[in-house]
Amino acid sequence: MKKKKQENYSLFKISKALLYCVFFAIGIAQAQQEAPSWLDFAQKSENGQLNQATLSDYSYTGYHFSEKELPDVSTWNTISVLDYGAVANDDNYDDAAIVAAISAAEASVVPTVVYFPAGRYKVSSTETENTPIMIRGSHIVLKGAGAGLGGTEIFTDKRGNHPYRFEFKPLSTPNTKITNTAAKRILKGDFEIEVESTNGLSVGQTVELYHQGGENLDANMPGLTYNSIWNVANNNRGVRTLEKHVITKIEGNKVTFKNPVQYTITAEFTGAQLNRYETIEEVGVEDILFTSDWLNYPEDYKHHANDIVDYGWRALKLTNVKNGWVRNCEFKDWNEMLQISTCIGVTVKDIVCSGKKGHSSYYAIYSYGVLFDNCDDIVDQGLSRDNVKGQGHGPGMRWSTTSTVFTNCQMQFDQSIDCHGFHPYGNLLENVYGGCFRANGGAENSYPNSGPYLTFWNFVHDSRYNSVTFNFWDPVNRRTHTYGYPNFIGFTAPDPNENVTLQNTGLNELQGEKAYPLSLFDAQLQLRLYGAYMSASSSKPEYLAKYANDGKS
Repeated sequence: MKKKKQENYSLFKISKALLYCVFFAIGIAQAQQEAPSWLDFAQKSENGQLNQATLSDYSYTGYHFSEKELPDVSTWNTISVLDYGAVANDDNYDDAAIVAAISAAEASVVPTVVYFPAGRYKVSSTETENTPIMIRGSHIVLKGAGAGLGGTEIFTDKRGNHPYRFEFKPLSTPNTKITNTAAKRILKGDFEIEVESTNGLSVGQTVELYHQGGENLDANMPGLTYNSIWNVANNNRGVRTLEKHVITKIEGNKVTFKNPVQYTITAEFTGAQLNRYETIEEVGVEDILFTSDWLNYPEDYKHHANDIVDYGWRALKLTNVKNGWVRNCEFKDWNEMLQISTCIGVTVKDIVCSGKKGHSSYYAIYSYGVLFDNCDDIVDQGLSRDNVKGQGHGPGMRWSTTSTVFTNCQMQFDQSIDCHGFHPYGNLLENVYGGCFRANGGAENSYPNSGPYLTFWNFVHDSRYNSVTFNFWDPVNRRTHTYGYPNFIGFTAPDPNENVTLQNTGLNELQGEKAYPLSLFDAQLQLRLYGAYMSASSSKPEYLAKYANDGKS
């Protein structure tokens, strides 16, 4: 973590680092086990047969699909909110000044940092509580002086009708059809598709691949039966894909994508199409502590008790963003903290969720390729109506989102991950410590909570159960962990007496052991960028995946 968030969090990070060191040392001491699914993936990749691999390729995730580091904005044009009338550490509202500074940044037509010098800024008055602060242009970063003591705090006072207080979103987000695909099947792992017409398509363009149809269920989750309550099984719906793809080549009626299709699309039955998809790009948020008056509201959180405890104060949302980021920030005392919606190629790195418990922490929805790296939930206040620490919904995947990766994230004891229904698919949680599967969100008609190709890699389960069975597919009895053939590789628990049985899985490899490579995401990225194969020998510190092939271009 580059910035310390607060003194108690510094101690938490030290404890977490020591804990990881202990687990790592134990793993080194034991015989290393390479996961068979990784061997299969590497072999299929070498043979150009990714669409036949059991595991999805999760490496097309994060800012520029993790092919570039997050940018150093120290050389960007910088304007201070103080120059537009903001005053830190007083009791006046700074909305107008912040909006004016953002407008100036948008008008500058050069990459610009909107800078918040150290101090506390106050937003959301009676006059502005229903008006979010919008960022509409590309190449704009909101940056503070750090999220810890002596840094920058932005405090949201009034809740209004529950908008996200800050939102990045283009002025226009058209979603009209460009062309139909050919009436033939598109396989998971494919990069090339055929279309009826290439008019309106160009190299470098980002488009949305849309498909829906009941036949896609058996093509991706063969042999499963469905409850009639679930929308996915009614009116030939199936799972809906809204995948964002970058076009790299057009040849005749063939279109090649940079990033792979993550779900087998049965276009021969119900068709598929490419839609317009407009974004803003190269935008971010850095080094800010976001707080709200949820702390002082006289009621504690209980799930769906009322709209205020669920949605009263909401912090930050990115909508239709390509190649964006949020880093080195803390979200303290919020009902909902961070939503990444309808985006592609976004990194959320080194963030902390803290303070009074609320509804949700951080999640992706309708997006492709969102990377959550080193995101920690230490929420430990306001527990009178729900005594489980952490936000009500943990790391989240919602509504058709795919290629979301959660890596090196800390959850609270017994906190649930959040596959929130309407069929997220093809997502990865690796080296996520703590938490369990007991209370995923989503109404029953939105089931399954997750579609196929959900993978847990070296997931450390930490819950209140001494003995528990998680049955991931039961179309008769409602279970809030209904996943389509989830994959578990290296599933462990810190308590050796915790007996966890996993039923109706796709894969269950090396349960109770550390799987190698330690990071599937790093290993797949190395394989894609450098052709470097990560094996059990990579457990040696000098050969960790992140350092492999340094100096190669």
